[in-house]
Amino acid sequence: MGDPGGIGPEVTLKALAHPEIKKLAHRRGNKISFCILGSPDIFAENVRIIRPRLSCNVISCIDKTIVSSQKVNILDLGDDAREVTIGTVSLANAVLAYHALEVGAQLAFHHIVDALVTAPINKEALQLFCPSFTGHTEYLARIAKIKKYAMLLMGGPLRVVLATMHMPLHKVSSTLNQKDILTKIELIDTFLKKQLRIKKPIIGVAALNPHAGEGGKVGREEIEIISPAIKKALRKGLRVRGPIPGDVIFHDAIKGKYDALLAMYHDQGLGPLKMLAFDKGVNITLNLPFVRTSPDHGTAFDIAYKNKANPDSMIEAIKTAIQLI
Repeated sequence: MGDPGGIGPEVTLKALAHPEIKKLAHRRGNKISFCILGSPDIFAENVRIIRPRLSCNVISCIDKTIVSSQKVNILDLGDDAREVTIGTVSLANAVLAYHALEVGAQLAFHHIVDALVTAPINKEALQLFCPSFTGHTEYLARIAKIKKYAMLLMGGPLRVVLATMHMPLHKVSSTLNQKDILTKIELIDTFLKKQLRIKKPIIGVAALNPHAGEGGKVGREEIEIISPAIKKALRKGLRVRGPIPGDVIFHDAIKGKYDALLAMYHDQGLGPLKMLAFDKGVNITLNLPFVRTSPDHGTAFDIAYKNKANPDSMIEAIKTAIQLI
């Protein structure tokens, strides 16, 4: 469900009502059942506002005898939604969002569901309830008991993984290390081969500094960290290129030179991707023992419950999840 005071419920309903999703779910013999995890009251209110063309079926458990493939199922988690506030950071909202995530993670981890698509949450709100919470990706990795994982963003012609995630820019250099870069390269390679079925993928690795450091004149991270990690990957038989200057690598990727990229920090990777696919970006967590995707946007409190939210990113997230099952 995501944060019940944001646009998560709205874009979820709009996406599931979209003809493209309905067609994809039932073509070529597919019979995919969709199940929303969250409060039926929250979704009933959003149905009232946006009037999507779909029928809902409230259920009490995930059981093949009661889950409908013709309607959108809503798993009633028994939460009291009366304290939910719209368009603001709220502890009550966080409790419901966390509960839905908790249930979804367990259902996916135990293979009761085939894929998990997470709607946007508000980290500030979640930290009111769980101070150690850092994000969906880290939470799901902990539930799945994996130490190696990565966040891959897809949009338009780009697939981008981040070497470092949500941190101040001044900490990026001291955080980068050969081991993590090599691990991310390996995770990208495995994903491209096994899940996207690209036989011989080529991975481009971005430099950190302008002009890839100019031989150490404007930074030595390329010499001491990034290049050694790439050499180790090459010795393992991976097809890797880099370090490539940040003002070149995305142009080359758009032209089809690379199947995926490893960017060194958040905005280096997501700036170009969002410029090309702002409304259609998808986040995928690599190396989980189940499929997890999400739209690449936040809770958009300013337009919540106003029937103004664009569902395209959620549509892409659902499509991607179906394709990866």
